[in-house]
Amino acid sequence: MNQQSSDRISNYDDGQARSISNAGIEHLLIEASHILNSDLELQQLLKNVLKILTDYLNAEASAIYLTSYASGGPELFTFTVDGKVINRPHPPTEGIGVAARVIETKSPLMINDFNSEEALKCCVDEKLGLSSRNLVATPIFYKDQLLGVIEVANKKDKTDFSETDLTIMKALSEQIGLAISNAELIQSLRKKNIEIQSLYEVGKLLSGKLELEELLQIIIEQVFNLVKARLATIYLVDPKDGSIREVISMGVPPEYESKLTMKIGEGITGWVAKTGQAAVINNVAENRHYVPLLPETKSEIAVPLLSRGKVIGVFNVESDQLNAYSRDDLELLQTFASQAAISIERDLLYRQSLEQKAFRDELDIARRIQQTFLPKSGPRLLDYDIAGVNIPSEAVGGDYYDFIDIVENQCGIAIADVSGKGMGAALIMATYRASLKAEIRNNFAIRTILAKVNSLLYESINRENYVTAVYGVLDIRNHIFTYSNAGHPPPLLFKANGEVQELTCGGYAVGMFSDSTYEEASIYMGRDDIMLMYTDGVTEARDERGEEFGTNRLRELVLQSRNLSAKEILDKIVDSVNKFRDSSLEADDLTMILIKSIK
Repeated sequence: MNQQSSDRISNYDDGQARSISNAGIEHLLIEASHILNSDLELQQLLKNVLKILTDYLNAEASAIYLTSYASGGPELFTFTVDGKVINRPHPPTEGIGVAARVIETKSPLMINDFNSEEALKCCVDEKLGLSSRNLVATPIFYKDQLLGVIEVANKKDKTDFSETDLTIMKALSEQIGLAISNAELIQSLRKKNIEIQSLYEVGKLLSGKLELEELLQIIIEQVFNLVKARLATIYLVDPKDGSIREVISMGVPPEYESKLTMKIGEGITGWVAKTGQAAVINNVAENRHYVPLLPETKSEIAVPLLSRGKVIGVFNVESDQLNAYSRDDLELLQTFASQAAISIERDLLYRQSLEQKAFRDELDIARRIQQTFLPKSGPRLLDYDIAGVNIPSEAVGGDYYDFIDIVENQCGIAIADVSGKGMGAALIMATYRASLKAEIRNNFAIRTILAKVNSLLYESINRENYVTAVYGVLDIRNHIFTYSNAGHPPPLLFKANGEVQELTCGGYAVGMFSDSTYEEASIYMGRDDIMLMYTDGVTEARDERGEEFGTNRLRELVLQSRNLSAKEILDKIVDSVNKFRDSSLEADDLTMILIKSIK
């Protein structure tokens, strides 16, 4: 190459070749600095860089490779022979491409003969879309940080690149590094301002009265616009079956919507739900947890939605570009995920409060209905003082007692206890009561009544449920009590002479077996005799040592109190049980009937 051709470069303004001295290079760099700083929008700046490189070096094509484009992954921009600017993610081929070699050595590279560099020539040809003859490349530094590589290829006048060309490239690389750094800073600040504004807007909405779906829709739209997203989805964890279900999404084609449900631990989203740790995957093909949804997905971010340290969902974003996401994107998504979690938690708490209120209302209705099943007071019978008490452990209970008019001089007396507690037990008790009263009206014998009620209940309840009960008829005129005991704690008959009898005649608990039969027996109620019916909530009450109240204490209480009225005796028993019972333990329903003969 002769000296004349080696000292000629094109002028950016008029494109005419001219000789250039050291002073000329300085003037050229001043001119380039003015152009580079005239527009610090990053995209336009890169176009200006590529144009300067091709014009100032009198080259056919140029390229700039950034190791971290706009705080994201590596990206390549090329200025082709036909004047087009193309950009695409393009990590340098390890050890082969020009950018890879310059990055590895951190030194300029000038090639005027590709004969011994066939592999390198293929890379350049593919990248720039030409048949390369020669090339010069230099690294871009800013404050000792390697930002990327600039390249130019093929002198337009078919000559070789010179040391002067290399000097110009080195000088330009310094200016380009400063300009790119400034442009990225400006772009980053603008992005931060937009993010802050978006977060502020969403924050204001959080204090409003938007429905959850509306709020999540706004959040996902903001993220979709701020992050390079092809798809964005908010999932919630269903604690019942361990699945993760989409609640709102953007960018998902209708034919893929059926795939937006997965198990915890399945895919990147499922893995984040399992571990509670965010994941930034800039090449999903290299991640062992990745399960494809959209075939074009290349990068993915997934962050957990946390409520009080527990994962309640996952915010997932996907891109069709490699190396699409940075630490900044992760932090932004985590911030929006926190807002989404707050919205979801607030909505869940609100819905739970509505459900709890509805449940309390239903319980209140059930309690009032159940109260109508119980007698308001004991019957007024000649020669008898009778009282009853029912104290449920919950709003509604599974205990029942009743005084039932049958015929003149006869009173039906019933007490029962359903296995279990709460609403379920109350419903079974309602069924038992209705069946018992229906059979009593048919004037069957007591043993027949219980057998028929048993058959009806056996067909109506689950096998683990049953009812223990005592039903009897008090003949007021003859002072005879005829009864049958269906697996219930035996009523206690306190004779006037101090003897205590247990009334055990009967059969199995009602509803336990389909063909249960029952026996009945009769006792005489003499003057000052007392009969006490009770449920196991009385005798099985436990103190802090785990000791039960027991039948012995119950007997002693009645014997000591037999001179009191029926109601007073029951009140004394209730008071004693409450004082004995450990209040920290779960209580059972407490029901009693006391019949005192006073003839």
